[in-house]
Amino acid sequence: MTSFFAASIFQTIGTLIALIVLGGFVVYGLINVRAGRREVGSEIELAANRKPYYDDDVLEGKKLDRSLGLGLATLAVVGIGLPLYWLQEPGRQENAVGNFDRIFEERGAELYESACSSCHGPEGVGGVAAFTILDPEDNSFVAQVNWKAPQISTVLQRYSVDEVTEILNYGRPFSPMPAWGEPGGGAFTTQEIEYIIAYLAEIQPPAAETQDAALEHLTEVLGKEPDFTTEEGLLESGEALFNLGRDDGFAGGAYACGRCHTLGWSISSDSETPNFVVANDAEQVADDAARDTVLALVASQPGSGAYGPNLTNGATLRQFPTFESQVEFITVGSEQGRLYGRNGQGSGGMPGFGDDPNTLDSGDGMLTSEMIEAIVTYERSL
Repeated sequence: MTSFFAASIFQTIGTLIALIVLGGFVVYGLINVRAGRREVGSEIELAANRKPYYDDDVLEGKKLDRSLGLGLATLAVVGIGLPLYWLQEPGRQENAVGNFDRIFEERGAELYESACSSCHGPEGVGGVAAFTILDPEDNSFVAQVNWKAPQISTVLQRYSVDEVTEILNYGRPFSPMPAWGEPGGGAFTTQEIEYIIAYLAEIQPPAAETQDAALEHLTEVLGKEPDFTTEEGLLESGEALFNLGRDDGFAGGAYACGRCHTLGWSISSDSETPNFVVANDAEQVADDAARDTVLALVASQPGSGAYGPNLTNGATLRQFPTFESQVEFITVGSEQGRLYGRNGQGSGGMPGFGDDPNTLDSGDGMLTSEMIEAIVTYERSL
């Protein structure tokens, strides 16, 4: 706010100085035009170059003083006015950037409210979306379910801006998330996608608050303080973190590994809509086969693979021969084209849960290093 007023004051000063200089030029021009009026004939008045000019006393006195005074005044205008204008430039630029950010955030908020909030909740806290399950063999309708939509106020703590742009442009396969950007056939322009990302960055909570929320909910799930010091405690905490939000919808599963690595993990077990299938009310489905399909999906073994690879067939140990290499991968996630583990090549789809990819700081992700070590302990036990 201070920079805004400073920029306005100096801009006013610069404008006033410019008007004074321009007015001086106008006055000078008018005087010269008047002094150079049309001659009435050399027989009546001598030409200007034949007239006697001021004598030395006047030239070196009043005339010289007046010329020097005008020069000094002009020099003062230039010497004072230009620095004042330059001094306000940093404030003007800072204010311009802040104004651009504000415009982006406001427009992004409007777009989010109209297109995203119905699934991801107000201010990206997470919610529920409708999803239709199709038969993979003939693409026929099986059932319609409630799907846990993840919290996205924290999405920039686990994905880079480019990765979030990719998701918004092309959507998420096998989920209710459609393609919103023009490259994926959606309705939003590149500029509008940038507006939404600017809004998501604005509502993102501090890393400490995000980590505290995870720890608090983990404690609620376990019914006690988590133990990160023993093998048994790491396994117990790791399993709870892997599935954090599966039963109660906490943050729409944004903290959980199982949301991507377990088939049917995101099918909600709570619904008030009679036409939707839910795990705890299979009687809502008239078709026995459809009911069995949904219940089988909900009962899928944790880590058995879905959008993310299967973690129960030894692939984890083959890909990450050491505990530390897997901890590092889960901490920073994958990057498009970058190699990881033993034979992996990143696609950008795996988020980094321990390090915000959009900052230069470390340890500012959604989960603490202790939580990630607990998850790795559990995944290597599958």
